[in-house]
Amino acid sequence: MIFVVDASVFVAAARTSEIHHTDSLNFLQAIQEQAAAIFCPTLILSECAAALARQTKIPSLPEKLLAYIDDFPQLSLIPLDVFMARRAAQIAIGHRLRGADAVYAAVAEAFNATLITWDQEMLDRCSAAVPTLTPAEWIGQQA
Repeated sequence: MIFVVDASVFVAAARTSEIHHTDSLNFLQAIQEQAAAIFCPTLILSECAAALARQTKIPSLPEKLLAYIDDFPQLSLIPLDVFMARRAAQIAIGHRLRGADAVYAAVAEAFNATLITWDQEMLDRCSAAVPTLTPAEWIGQQA
């Protein structure tokens, strides 16, 4: 199995107050146990850090999440080079996506991966470009 995991999943896993906290943790644990290949754009680092820094007043929380991502087994960070940026732009145009969302979709397309996210707009619009699921949907498929 090959996945691209959106920042929304990692942020939900890091914050116990998030509605999707438990499902995010369960998903991340399950894909580790299955030794799934995970590809994320390097953009995930700034997205996760920014989300936690804006939402909390705990400066160590973003740093802990970045360390978790850095140490996550089987996770490869994919740089946004010119080729990937141009492909993301085309996906953004074709599917009316926000720029960052299109980057995740482009990485998923490049690696023939399933995009995992909690972002409803990504779920609605990316599914025409790449297979797209929530962590809960994927867990449900495994049962």
